[in-house]
Amino acid sequence: MRIRKLFQVMMFLALALGLVWAQGDATPAPAGQAPDSSQSSANTPPPAAFGQDNAPPQSAENPPISGLDEPSLEPGALARSFLIPGVHVSQALDTNVNGSTGSSSYHGVTSALGSLALQKLWSRYQGSLDYVGGASFYSGRGFTATQVQDLSIDTRYLWRTGQLAVRDAFSYLPEGSFGFGSYGGAGAISGIGGIGGPLSGGGVGGVQNGFFGPGQFASLGQQPRISNVALVDITKTLSPRSSVTAAGSYGLVHFVNSPPGFLNSRQVSAQGGYNYLLNKKDQLGVVYGYQTFRYPSVLQGNLNTNLVNVLWGHRLSGRMDLVLGGGPQFTRSSSPLFGSNTRISGSGRASLRYRFPLTSVSLSYNHYNTSGSGFFVGAKSDVARLSASRPFFRVWNVTADIGYTHDSRIVPVVILFSPINNARSYNYIYAGGSVRRQLGRDFSAFLSYQYNNLNFDQSFCINSTSCARTSQRSVVVFGIDWHPHPIRLD
Repeated sequence: MRIRKLFQVMMFLALALGLVWAQGDATPAPAGQAPDSSQSSANTPPPAAFGQDNAPPQSAENPPISGLDEPSLEPGALARSFLIPGVHVSQALDTNVNGSTGSSSYHGVTSALGSLALQKLWSRYQGSLDYVGGASFYSGRGFTATQVQDLSIDTRYLWRTGQLAVRDAFSYLPEGSFGFGSYGGAGAISGIGGIGGPLSGGGVGGVQNGFFGPGQFASLGQQPRISNVALVDITKTLSPRSSVTAAGSYGLVHFVNSPPGFLNSRQVSAQGGYNYLLNKKDQLGVVYGYQTFRYPSVLQGNLNTNLVNVLWGHRLSGRMDLVLGGGPQFTRSSSPLFGSNTRISGSGRASLRYRFPLTSVSLSYNHYNTSGSGFFVGAKSDVARLSASRPFFRVWNVTADIGYTHDSRIVPVVILFSPINNARSYNYIYAGGSVRRQLGRDFSAFLSYQYNNLNFDQSFCINSTSCARTSQRSVVVFGIDWHPHPIRLD
């Protein structure tokens, strides 16, 4: 309860700080690394669904809220073909690199990463790729290095009244991705990549919510895992005001070393929706979603979810995006040891993104079922995140990021020689930020700090009142990035 109250206070303080901070915004934001909109009007998609033969169904400023794309708050900023390579070197001081409960020890972590962002546009096709990969080297540990890999691919086919998108997000990380702990924290990763990959903990990069998984919302210790989400979605415009969407995905999480107590999972999800534009700024949507979670061990059981959400969106082109939605959720669990059970609960999401002349603020909350992050056979998850960024004096940029999740297990599990499976719930919170300075044309340096706290409930421990069930961690990172200006491909 103390952690939850602390998180609520931090969220309100951070949001208030972002609003006050933005009052001083008076000049336009400096140009980013992607080509600016003044040079990209030739390739910017037209907003009308029934105009030119190759026009997409809705503009990038107000896509269907039942779909998977977020509206652009920088219209036309990425409407050219380009390539951006990058090299990133950093040194970190980590107080609990092992993720141990009840203890800590200081270790140095040296990371060397490369990145590549690619976007290619044709009249009817679009393709993008975002990759980050490399290795981290630890001091004073039983092993000397571990690799980190993250790849996101997005391809689309456009026609007069719709689009078909195929996306895939793959990662090989030594721990969960919520809070970007594998890279030293959210502040350390903020300058890496070009388009934005799946490093949100929720799954596919650029997707509005984490319904399609596989969510990795916390980790305990260095447990390398492979995760992948393959997703296909289609948008079809029925009239200038109405549209329908459909999507399906397959996701997996596999722990490489098969550590006792950690659960591999498979997830299949499907979603369909209908949208209606009330006016240029507001739209309504209705969504039906289905999730099924499977676990390789026959003793662990399975989980199915059906939900219906009503959504409302209010959008100001290039400035604000607000989405609110919710509805009932029907969950059926089955286990060979504990039988079957059906329960009714609520589900929903809320998100707000606001772009001031200089400051950008993003706030999101999701309540839905997830795979359990390797701890549980299914979990009821509350996931919230608040982030803000602002440039100063053209060469400085400051970011802040706070995340929180509360996860409660749905299906009891068989004890697998680990106390993790005895816990009924856990809370995880991270908070941090970074300061980044541009060094000439292609280089930048940054300093970041992040605090993490993973806390299991009392049932984490067996036959012990003094068992440690909390893992705390602080990470300070200093690094240098090399990013040339975008290489135009058209």
